Amino acid sequence: MKRRRILCAATASLATFPVWAQDNFRRTAITRTPTVGKLSFGLITPRNAEQMLKNWNPFLDRMSAALGLPIERLTYASASELVSDFASGRLQLAWLGNAPALEIVEGGHASVFAVEMVQGKAAYKSTLITHRDSPLRSLDDVHKAARQLTFGDGDVKSTSGHIVPRYFAFVRRGVNDPDKMFREIRRGSHESNLLATARKEVDVATNNTSELDNFRGTRPQEAALVRVIWESPEIPTSPMLWRNDLPLPLKQKIAAFTFGFGRDEEEKAILWNINKLTAWRKSSNRQLVPIADLEMFNARQRVMNDASLSGEQRLAQVDDITRRGSRLELMLKTSSQGAAGS
Repeated sequence: MKRRRILCAATASLATFPVWAQDNFRRTAITRTPTVGKLSFGLITPRNAEQMLKNWNPFLDRMSAALGLPIERLTYASASELVSDFASGRLQLAWLGNAPALEIVEGGHASVFAVEMVQGKAAYKSTLITHRDSPLRSLDDVHKAARQLTFGDGDVKSTSGHIVPRYFAFVRRGVNDPDKMFREIRRGSHESNLLATARKEVDVATNNTSELDNFRGTRPQEAALVRVIWESPEIPTSPMLWRNDLPLPLKQKIAAFTFGFGRDEEEKAILWNINKLTAWRKSSNRQLVPIADLEMFNARQRVMNDASLSGEQRLAQVDDITRRGSRLELMLKTSSQGAAGS
């Protein structure tokens, strides 16, 4: 298993809490929702899992104290595993990319209630990167030389690491099946793609502006070896989800904590250390609409490129995808955060 877990025993003796948490605990423990014994928080880890957990822990420690509930922290290198655990009821809260969030929301298990503000912005961009000494200088160069290139792609559920670059960098430029255009494809996390590019282990790779910014701060020497040759249109930043079946009073407390966090200098520093966050902004499933559009387009492309299908089978599957897309768009546009997040 690729997930890692840590249990924060927020319901232990009050003496174990730091000073900042004690008043908050006294206020919330009395009104604690009795039907929920603990929460499990899933965290996607596009880079070093231990460091990310270390950065998130102060925020989750304070959330635990504010709710009067212990929070178990689970980290995931694989988006598919996080999606599976959320669907099974293993998780109640999660921070992850838009594409896996869409899968969870479509399954009826959860809803988006918050979106991260990274350096004051709620959007970022997917990128293609090369080594600074590479002769590849543009997306045109990549297309011309693709048959000779090793391509560092992301997790197939990664919004910025796979879905967005697949569509905007390749499919929209007339490539029906991007998986077949390169000599070799290697899949990895954002961090592994950055390192593989810096070490010349791949010729070109996917990434995003947020992870590049973090990489420049943590590994400046290797970051100096990487050059961006393409950027996508803007993508909504990563959301936070909660299970639909959480009690409303608990959702209200989670929302109040999340949107109120970052008012003093200590809390601002905690947010910044997470991912250069400056705040959490209220959001809803509506932010997933453009991702759903890309997912439906890619699904149709996969069917159209499947040589094993007869013409009748192909038309039937495309019809199923079209109807699914219509249902999904209606679901995303009409759903809301509910009273807790509005």
